[in-house]
Amino acid sequence: MPERMRESVGLSSLKHKLMLGVISAMLGALLQGCTAGKQPSQEETSLANAAKDVTIPLEAGKMKNPLPETAEIVSQGQEVFLGSCAQCHGAEARGDTNIGRNMSPPAMDLTSAHVQHWSDAELFWIIQNGVRLTGMPAWKSSISDNDTWKLTRYIHNLPHLNAASASTAGGPSQAQTATSTQDKYTLKVPNGLAFSEFRGYEGWPVISISHNGGAVAAILGNPVMIDAYKAGIPGNGKPFPDGAKMAKVHWTAKVDVSEPGAPTVPGPQHDVDLMVKDSKRFADSGGWGYGVFEYDAASGTFRLGNLTDKPPQGNDAKCGFTCHTKVKTRDYVFTDYGHR
Repeated sequence: MPERMRESVGLSSLKHKLMLGVISAMLGALLQGCTAGKQPSQEETSLANAAKDVTIPLEAGKMKNPLPETAEIVSQGQEVFLGSCAQCHGAEARGDTNIGRNMSPPAMDLTSAHVQHWSDAELFWIIQNGVRLTGMPAWKSSISDNDTWKLTRYIHNLPHLNAASASTAGGPSQAQTATSTQDKYTLKVPNGLAFSEFRGYEGWPVISISHNGGAVAAILGNPVMIDAYKAGIPGNGKPFPDGAKMAKVHWTAKVDVSEPGAPTVPGPQHDVDLMVKDSKRFADSGGWGYGVFEYDAASGTFRLGNLTDKPPQGNDAKCGFTCHTKVKTRDYVFTDYGHR
């Protein structure tokens, strides 16, 4: 490389670092008095967005998206988005959610010109590494490189998808259509359970029911699980066999005053908790794999549980293991089979 070119690259890199330092310092000072209950100022939001620009290393722009821009790839990117990003950015990617609005600064509108000017490579870097002093986390350990590239294709197609939906007079938006017809069985916990492993759980026999705090639940079991209960497990000291599965469906509890006695009954669905016995696959979590899939009644979609939920859920195969160690002597299962 000629000496003059090396000097130019060096100066560009130095300028990039200096800009990031100045913006970070200013943003840090402004955010001193910014809380989740206080709306960030325009200056705070502008500086945070500028920080995203200069935080991207120069070499990141040299990467190329290895995936073609096809309808299938964009659709797969949307599935990743709904499973991991929609809780903050919203189903239509405009940042219009309670979590997104209460971030400091608020979650970005991914359809905005500011986001759309980033290249696929720059979006890839931001998704994988996150942005300091904002609510944008690093997804490197949760979203694969391949799925991140799919996400960038979907994000860059948002303006086209929104324009297409706007041209359909009186019809639902593309994003609304997608969320209302979501295939929940495409969701998967990173390195853990796939929702598809529990296909048909809605029709499984009821093991028992529960009412805890503000939620009511039905605990369901697949035939392997039910047969094990009928054989006396876990009371007889034997472990559940591999292939045993449980699904716990939670609903927000409500009192129905129209019924005699004003009983507490299920209201809107809240989530589905899943467990499967696979002693080889989940040897380091007592032989059980766990998964939590939160449900949003407004959009009709499921997503992976995360640390912002109540209770917080680690996004991995062992999210329920710590709690279930209390019943290790029962092969990690709390629920008794209800007499009927």
